[in-house]
Amino acid sequence: MAQQQRSRQKQAHIKGGQPAQAKKLTLRVIPLGGLDGIGKNMTVLEYGDDMIVVDAGLMFPDDDHPGIDLILPDYSYVTENADKLRGIVVTHGHEDHTGALPYLLKDLGRPVPIIATKLTLGLIKGKLEEHKLKKVRYHEVKDGAHMSRGVFGLDFIAINHSIPGAVAVCIHTPVGNVLHTGDFKFDQTPIDGRQTDYAALAKLGRGGVMLLLSDSTNAEHADLTRSEAVVGRALDQIIAQASGSVIVASFASHIHRLQQIVDAAAHAQRKVVVTGRSMLQNTKIARELGYLHIAEEDLLDAYDMKNLRPDQVVVMCTGSQGEPLSALARMAMGEHRTISISPEDTVILSASPVPGNEKAVGTVINRLMKIGADVYDKDRAQVHVSGHASAEELKLMLNLIKPEYFMPVHGEVRHLVAHKELALAVGIPDDYIFILDNGDVLEFDEEGARIAPEQVTNGVIYVDGLNVGDSDQVVIRDRQHLSQDGIITLVLTVNRKQGRVVGQSEIVARGVVFPEGFDLEGALLERAKKTVERAAREHASLSNLRKSLRDSASQLVWETTKRRPMVIPVIIEV
Repeated sequence: MAQQQRSRQKQAHIKGGQPAQAKKLTLRVIPLGGLDGIGKNMTVLEYGDDMIVVDAGLMFPDDDHPGIDLILPDYSYVTENADKLRGIVVTHGHEDHTGALPYLLKDLGRPVPIIATKLTLGLIKGKLEEHKLKKVRYHEVKDGAHMSRGVFGLDFIAINHSIPGAVAVCIHTPVGNVLHTGDFKFDQTPIDGRQTDYAALAKLGRGGVMLLLSDSTNAEHADLTRSEAVVGRALDQIIAQASGSVIVASFASHIHRLQQIVDAAAHAQRKVVVTGRSMLQNTKIARELGYLHIAEEDLLDAYDMKNLRPDQVVVMCTGSQGEPLSALARMAMGEHRTISISPEDTVILSASPVPGNEKAVGTVINRLMKIGADVYDKDRAQVHVSGHASAEELKLMLNLIKPEYFMPVHGEVRHLVAHKELALAVGIPDDYIFILDNGDVLEFDEEGARIAPEQVTNGVIYVDGLNVGDSDQVVIRDRQHLSQDGIITLVLTVNRKQGRVVGQSEIVARGVVFPEGFDLEGALLERAKKTVERAAREHASLSNLRKSLRDSASQLVWETTKRRPMVIPVIIEV
């Protein structure tokens, strides 16, 4: 059927062309995030006066973003068209799909329904309460549910991932059906027994799917992603043979992994201690909603550990990504309030480092091993498997759905390209596969599909302490400059008419290393005096004098050290 549709539409198909004249309304698919890395996933679907958003996630900063706490997609296009927004669909409860919601909802200026499954909504509610957001409209859906939002019909399909309640969403539009897989893998032995609804996916494929948006994270990985169940067996074995305390660091939202940790603790007749703010919050929510099962008597407060022997305890904590303020990092530094690590203890990092976090994770592992702890990570034992489909599963999804058009999402460019190669391998023509950038607009109407010539507003929003969106690329570059080359401040009292530096001058250098015996203050002051004299002869303005002082000092430092620190001249006129 899909092949017949291709034949009928082939002549009308235009990629990157202009819209047809006097055409009917178009469906616009607009990715605002998730196509330039793993994180800040957000996609807009718009038809006429109706719009829905699928996911609103964040990305955690790396070493290239000093001082930044969180990175959000630029959702200006959504807020500018807030009157069209009929709902926000969230595929699952991970931060890279939910983390931007508090900021988006504050900026929308009106309540918009958040549509998700029970656990996903529970995690979102906890997050929004932290931000003191009230009057939020929640709409809980179950597997197989159908609902309408404006012109869009929504069907929710059970899918496996590393968190309960993950769903794919089929969006019925006047132009055709769009399937967004969310994050998924095909796990044949899921921890909670909730299987992917293969029948629903196959039925969609038979009925016709115009566009498939599919998770590309593991498109470069051959074969199949292993079942989450293999991690439970590894955890059972490691915890059973440990002689001291066992500390397990994992993502706080990986509820399936947390269940396997508490099960392994129970098998070894150990009590479970939970520490770390997000771990405490998520385990509480998951237990209340019935997704995490542990007997009340087996769960202890960290302060009660002193009443037990080390071999009676398993600690679940945050810090699998090496975050400096996480529970595991504080333990490794000996700074945790209640838990310390000894040479008899076992530490399990039950996660894979997110790209960019490898160095931070390595630092924590080195500190733990210096203490003498026995450390397990995914390279030493099967203590982690991915929650994302590998190449063969991605091809199976393509073959089940048989989409007319295909758009890989959720990944770096190399992942998207690898996913395109898989789509080509199963028979989707090159012209019907779209690799987009954030902000691109993919349009569909009765004549086919095309990339619109214009982009919508896109980019990132930085969360810097209490400031949201006030830090831009200039601020980031300045911080990088300071961290790499240091800063020099010249405080000069100047008589510009006479062209002289008068009175007391002050020169302060931070983070700048000069050769031993080099008189930094004297050399900079001498260079500054010559610059002031020259500026007076040329009748330079005050702003030009500052620039000349900055350039001359920077040149002197470069000649001496081959570094270019930030130079800030402060001129006091007399």
